[in-house]
Order: sequence, then structure tokens, then C-alpha cells
Amino acid sequence: MKLKMKILMLMCVVFSSVRGQQKDSLSYKSMYTINENLQFEYSKTTFFEMFKNIPDNVYQFGKYTIQSENLLQVGAAVGSTLVLLPLDQKIIENSTELGEKIGWVGDGSYVKASGVRLFPKDINTAVYYVGNGGFSLLIGGGLYAFGKINKDYRAVSTASQIVESLLSVGVLTQTIKRISGRETPNTAEISGVNGGNWRPFPSFSEYQSNTPIYDAMPSGHVATFMATFTVLTQNYPEIKWIKPVGYTLMTALAFQMMSSKVHWASDYPIAVLIGYVIGKTTANRRIKKHDSRTTTFGEKRTAYDFNYNFSKIGNYTLVGVNIRF
Repeated sequence: MKLKMKILMLMCVVFSSVRGQQKDSLSYKSMYTINENLQFEYSKTTFFEMFKNIPDNVYQFGKYTIQSENLLQVGAAVGSTLVLLPLDQKIIENSTELGEKIGWVGDGSYVKASGVRLFPKDINTAVYYVGNGGFSLLIGGGLYAFGKINKDYRAVSTASQIVESLLSVGVLTQTIKRISGRETPNTAEISGVNGGNWRPFPSFSEYQSNTPIYDAMPSGHVATFMATFTVLTQNYPEIKWIKPVGYTLMTALAFQMMSSKVHWASDYPIAVLIGYVIGKTTANRRIKKHDSRTTTFGEKRTAYDFNYNFSKIGNYTLVGVNIRF
């Protein structure tokens, strides 16, 4: 009798534990309807989630560049870089000339506190600022606050993804900058070398002491903005204005940095590729998509149901066709 009671008590404890886990797991997930066929599922985001996948993001980018299905995108980035290289000096000169006419030249001006740049004072500086990591953190901070206040898992997850992609992009761009060692247009103007010098693999101390001589390619600003932009479009596909606004801002950013002699045109294609791949990889890892047009085996459902039947009336054989959409 005592043994039966102990077994019964143990079963009650296990059952209660399982019930508690199921309830917790359900409460830590949230569904968002994107359209009539698609829903996004988000789990509750933990603080360290934004850090733990950075090495894998870097690995996934390397993997992406050698996969045959991505040959077109990678080829376009590399090919456009090679095409732009001999045109860089002329593009910089034309951009600077136009920038001077509209006032988009120089480093810009900021509102400062204790020597720290806080906010841009003019449009020229504001455009440059959108590629700054601070702008991405500002968006992420806003989403995080909104998500916490409204218990919106998607907003909190998106904020975390932005930080994760920002850090991952930083690792990649800084690594490639130290490999390429390309000088910026500003320093090239001083040295008098069209298109700038290339000084691959500078020492760590040399790079830190003379950064503008080595850090032109790829553009960290463009890669950062592209990653943030991609994370937003992947998480909020139903908000249609994000894409046109994002592409417009990125075009303005690219021009501003050329007119201010911060970057060459050929610094951008690889940066765009980095930002896109990192942003999409980060977002896809966090979003669980439920598509009603997909079967449980991952196959697309047909858009219609087709069947037919035969019947005989007198000497005639009739064929009936039924198509259901």
C-alpha cells in the first residue's frame, strides 16, 4: 500500500511538472499574422542570444560565398567591384563636385556632450549617421522598449537581431579591412595615388595608429545599414514602406561618403553582400514561419484541387471535370 502511494505521488509530481513546462513553453511563444497564408512565431528572447551566434554568422557568410546556388549574387558583388575599381577616382571627383554644390562635404557636425557625439546637426551629417552603429542601436533600443512595454516578442527579438547582426558585421568588415589595407580617398588625395594605395595585412598597432590608410574596403557603414535594413524587412514584411525608404537612405549614404571622400564606389558591393547575408541569416534563425500553403513535409500545396469522373447516358460516355480553387 505504501509503495502504491509513493508511486502515485511520484506520478502526480511528474504530471504537474510536465503541465508546468507545457504552460511555460506556451507562454514564451507568440504568433504574428503576416498575411492570410503566413504566420511568424517568436520565442522569448534571452539577453545572451545576441552574442552566442556571432561565430556561426561569420561561418555562414563564408559558406554562402562558396555555395553554387549563390553564385549569381556573389558574382554580381565581386564583378561590380572589379568594374568600379578603375572608375573610382573619376566617381569620387564627380561626387565631390556635386556634393560641394549641395553642401554634402566634410565630416559633418554633431551635438556633443563631454566630447561625445550625440546627434547630427544637419542633413549631411544625418545621412552619414544612418550607417553608424549608433543609428542601428537607436532603432534597436526603440524596438526593445516598445516590445518590453507591450509584451511584443517580435519587437524584442528584432532588437536583439539588430545588435547581433551589428556585431557580426563588425567582425567581418574589420577582418577584411585588415586584409585589403586600402586607403580612403582622403588619404589618397594626400599621397597623390589615384584609386588609393593597397597595403595588405598591416600590423595591429599600425592599423590602429593610422586607420584611414587601411580601412576603406569594405564600407562598414554600408554593411551595417544593410544588415539593419535586412533584419527589419525580414521581421516586418507586411510594412511595405520599409524597403523604399531603406534603399533611398542607403543610396544617399553611399553618395555622401563619396562626396566627403570617406569611401570609394568599389567599397560598396562587398559591403552590401555582407550586410544582406548577415541580416538574413540572423533573422531566419529567430523566426519560425508557418505557411498554410506548405504541407507538414515542407512541400507546397497546389493552388487548386483537380478531379474527374466518367458517366454513361445511353450510347454516350460523359466526362465530368471538377476544379476547386
